[in-house]
Amino acid sequence: MATLKDIAHAAGVTTATVSRALNNEPGVKESTRLKIIGLAKEMNYVSSLSAKLKSESHLSSIGIIWSPPAGLFFNHLCNEIQQQASKRGHYTLVSFAPPDEAMRHFNDHHIENIVFWAGSGWTPSLGFLHEKQRFEGTMLVMGGASAENSHRLGIDRKEAIMKAVEHLAELGHKRIAYIGRSSDKFMGYTMGLLEHRLTYDPDYIINSLSDPTAEQQVLRVLGKEAGFRPTAFIVDSHGVLIEFNHLIRKLGLRVPIDLSVVAYESIPEMTKLFEVPLTSIGPGIHQMAEQVISILLDESASVPEGEYVDRMLSCELIVGQSAAPPADA
Repeated sequence: MATLKDIAHAAGVTTATVSRALNNEPGVKESTRLKIIGLAKEMNYVSSLSAKLKSESHLSSIGIIWSPPAGLFFNHLCNEIQQQASKRGHYTLVSFAPPDEAMRHFNDHHIENIVFWAGSGWTPSLGFLHEKQRFEGTMLVMGGASAENSHRLGIDRKEAIMKAVEHLAELGHKRIAYIGRSSDKFMGYTMGLLEHRLTYDPDYIINSLSDPTAEQQVLRVLGKEAGFRPTAFIVDSHGVLIEFNHLIRKLGLRVPIDLSVVAYESIPEMTKLFEVPLTSIGPGIHQMAEQVISILLDESASVPEGEYVDRMLSCELIVGQSAAPPADA
């Protein structure tokens, strides 16, 4: 029996266009729709088409792969995607399984669109590549990685941290520390220091607070003489921010009186960590979900065969009160 890819090749359109035509969704010219339906019948795709047309309650589907599901950001983004997809008559499924296993399940259940969150260091396994070859729908990769024959939605994390450095520099901070592991965020930190001619000190760079020596490292850097210790910290995720907040409370330090803080990611839970509103930098969750839905359900239908959307999202600085001019300015 013919597949969606076979019909798409014969019609000279994308598999996403074929799926929309067979499901009677908007965004397909009537002449193209009739051509696709005719080809589906000629190529023995009739049984699959008939089953779908007979199902009055049929809803198109969006599968989300996020493995492992770490952090609160995941919950907020998935919830926002679900809400926006529901408004368009689509339902969502989320898999926490390894990517190859998740792809297999989505293929077996004929999921038509997939959002795959994969970090920049991710590399596909043979099992994933096999399942990706089987997949006949539209895939969007987020998180920094990319996959063959897939759309991509990136986040300009480097630019985000550069904006954080710029904001602190404008407030008068000359000694800014950084806590985190992300390579692109760290690059933004170092580039921001260079651009604003600020102090670079290896002691100001703390890879992770989960390291047993991290607390001592923070104590050491905050124990420097007044003209040498950092007056502000940039923290690269909400998980690290929670640990950092616990540590500075333990040390009796106050934000922003004793030190200023700017954190990456903007989620509601982060606003409650300090006694003052948090200054944060990151992608807007509502904006990200809008882009996901737009690329999967609208833009992919008009992209020429063999071409894919590749977009980078900018981050928004939300100015709170956790960053203020340094006391020694």
